[in-house]
Amino acid sequence: MFTGAQDRATAVTGYVAIAAVGVIALVGGGSSGTTGWWWLAYGVFVAAFVVDDLVSGRVAPNRLPARALLAVGVASALVTWWLAPQASWTAILFVVTVVPAAMTSPPSLTAALIAVQTTAVVAGAARVGAAPHEVVALGALYGAFQVFAAVVVVAGRRQGEQRAALAAAHAQLRAASALLAATSRDAERLRISRELHDVVGHGLTALALELEVAAHRAQPPVAEHVDRARSIAKGLLGDVRSVVGDLRGEVQGLESALREVVDRTPGLQVVLTVREEVPVGPERALVVVRCAQELLTNTLRHAGAHRFTLDVVADAAGVRLRASDDGAGARRVQPGNGLTGLTERVEDVGGTVRFTTAPGRGFTAELEVPA
Repeated sequence: MFTGAQDRATAVTGYVAIAAVGVIALVGGGSSGTTGWWWLAYGVFVAAFVVDDLVSGRVAPNRLPARALLAVGVASALVTWWLAPQASWTAILFVVTVVPAAMTSPPSLTAALIAVQTTAVVAGAARVGAAPHEVVALGALYGAFQVFAAVVVVAGRRQGEQRAALAAAHAQLRAASALLAATSRDAERLRISRELHDVVGHGLTALALELEVAAHRAQPPVAEHVDRARSIAKGLLGDVRSVVGDLRGEVQGLESALREVVDRTPGLQVVLTVREEVPVGPERALVVVRCAQELLTNTLRHAGAHRFTLDVVADAAGVRLRASDDGAGARRVQPGNGLTGLTERVEDVGGTVRFTTAPGRGFTAELEVPA
């Protein structure tokens, strides 16, 4: 459950707190009240925390394995405390268990966990004969620590969600502006190429025909000048056709729009590969760019990924897109509004979509848009 730089720091802090409990108990020896059973329960807690840290990012937090690890951690912390409540520092383990709970559970469940653990602190202190004011103080102290840890984690989660939403909105805005700019540039190139072909090209063609006729009727020395003018006209016509071809060849709205969409995406390494063997029409280009945008947004919001790969091939058969990330993945795909809209958009133009995912293996989307 610990992913990213901030969560990594949280995990390290947890390791330090757990180690401190063990070191103090070891130094205290028999005076701490710890027994072999206490060390067994403590060892189970340590193992649960370590395994939870190792599988984080490869097991979805709402899945059974992650929940089972959290339950084992909570249970072993309660047993560890109850076996030696006179070792009051053991209650630090309760603060540690609150952190992953707050990361993955609803606030109501986290609040219930804090209440149970605080009650355990009070009951344990009372069981070993602590004075009433000491019992209240100990319960209030560790209860406050747990609440503080939960608030910090929840605030961090919300900040992360807001950053992801902002990054997704930024990606959507860049996609829209990139597609508009690319479409505008391509439309202008096509307009200029048509004007050159229809106006200048036709005019030069007519001029060349007139000079051809004049060449047959002209007498020397005028014929020599007419032949020269006819050659110049034919050369200019060839130049115009070459320029028209170049302008049409520069129309690459798909690649330029895709690069604008994925470039400088905050918090995510994006690898884009585009092989545009034939130009893609505006309608198909819009579908592909919108799908790429939705997949990138989905990764930013939900995947917890560090890397996003986008491969696009456009040939005579159509456009094929494959997008994948290295996020947590899931046991099965559950399309929301975004993926449902993406599927409908592709199917409207006769295309197909396939999604695949697995815990710890990220999410992959493959789509084909026919020419």
